[in-house]
Amino acid sequence: MNNIWEILYQPLTVFKRLDELYEEDLDVNSNFIVIIFGAIIGLYSCLMEYGAIQSMATGVWFIVFIFFMTLISSGICLLLYNYVFTYLLYWFGKLLGSKGFVADTRTSIVYSIIPGLINLLLIGILTFVFDSIQLNPELQLWLLRIMSFIFWLWGMTILVKGFMILNKYGMVKAILNLLPIVAVGLLYLLMKKILL
Repeated sequence: MNNIWEILYQPLTVFKRLDELYEEDLDVNSNFIVIIFGAIIGLYSCLMEYGAIQSMATGVWFIVFIFFMTLISSGICLLLYNYVFTYLLYWFGKLLGSKGFVADTRTSIVYSIIPGLINLLLIGILTFVFDSIQLNPELQLWLLRIMSFIFWLWGMTILVKGFMILNKYGMVKAILNLLPIVAVGLLYLLMKKILL
């Protein structure tokens, strides 16, 4: 648990400590973080769609629905972070000369989502605060976007440092190892523009 908070302000120290662990220990820690992240995404989504969910289910069924949505969200996050993103970045890292194992890549990715976790919690809190003080919606949107960008940049910095320590290469290759994430992000934006 100490690593989770320390990664925010001393990522190099944490990754050096994690580099000494066995793969099984890295996997357990990674799975724990991803499950918590997925559960918070599921709860956040349910809170944002509270009215729609309440119109579909009430009483005990409301709680059961939220519980299952949280489980499904955690499962999807496990699949995405433990397999899709991990293997995509692992194979690309191997092309760049990475000396790390799959568990090392997974650990770097998972620990880099911790700022995103804090960002989600802050967005949830600030959305309710902004609504209660009736802040201009356009200003609210820009404030949340700027905050999200800062937390995203923080997460990418942690990811680069994780690649440097765990995959055992320099900063340039660690930054280049992010190209698949950039490609997926650009593809997502393109698809969103085409479909909407």
